[in-house]
Amino acid sequence: MMNIRKILAVGTLVAVSQLGTAATSSPTAAVFDLGSLDTMAALKLEAHVVGVPKQTLPDYLTQFKDARYADVGGLKTPDIETLKALKPDIVVITGRQAASKAELETISKVKQVDASGDDYWQSLRDNVTSLATLFDAQPAAESALTALKTTIETSKMAIKGAPTTLFVTHNNGSFGLRDEPIATQLLGLASPALPPHVKPQQRGTRTFTSLTISNIAEMKPTSLFIIDRSAAIGNTKEALDVEKLKADLAAQGGQNIQITYLSPKLWYLSGNGLQSLNMQIKEITDAL
Repeated sequence: MMNIRKILAVGTLVAVSQLGTAATSSPTAAVFDLGSLDTMAALKLEAHVVGVPKQTLPDYLTQFKDARYADVGGLKTPDIETLKALKPDIVVITGRQAASKAELETISKVKQVDASGDDYWQSLRDNVTSLATLFDAQPAAESALTALKTTIETSKMAIKGAPTTLFVTHNNGSFGLRDEPIATQLLGLASPALPPHVKPQQRGTRTFTSLTISNIAEMKPTSLFIIDRSAAIGNTKEALDVEKLKADLAAQGGQNIQITYLSPKLWYLSGNGLQSLNMQIKEITDAL
């Protein structure tokens, strides 16, 4: 049985949701996909947002920590009770919430987004326009996409020489190859070849490629970009020691590799949004 404090809290959530619906002619949304959240902010659609996963918000989305937005749980652990009380018209998710999708669909309409595949720009464009359509914001979305496309082309032209870039994810001392379409597809950056003895591994339905420091040194990228999962999820004791990595690479003959430590939450927890893609492009091009 819920105590009186819980009843009052749930009542407040319901009131917030109803006010959001009354104040707008478009749906209210609980948004787990942080890229979609930053796209909604870029399109000035914050009034339609009623819930976000507050514990994982990157710094550039701190406005959503405001009390007007309910905390709907973690990226992998949606707070079903809170969502039932909110009754948003739409719940926006990614693959991280796939295990909860069926249960979420009993509460609201679920929109699952993804930006991957052989045509990253088209995938991202489809996500932005489909999201904007839900809130009658198509003209603003088209304008923002046009500006973003110009930024991509300008950034691409500003890159000097022909650098090779290697993107890796770090997790508690281990490194894994990351296919980064922002670099390869949007900015046209080349990647160094994998050593012949480095093979992808299969774990369930997931394919991944582990890399050692020796592998990285052997690949000799111009620039090494690191997405630190440990730091992104708050495991600060397991976060990468960049100075030690530099020393270890130098000991393996990789002293000329330029290392760039990317913003962890931006790259690991967010991305694929109008704001985040702009920031990611800037982080890459600033390093080159």
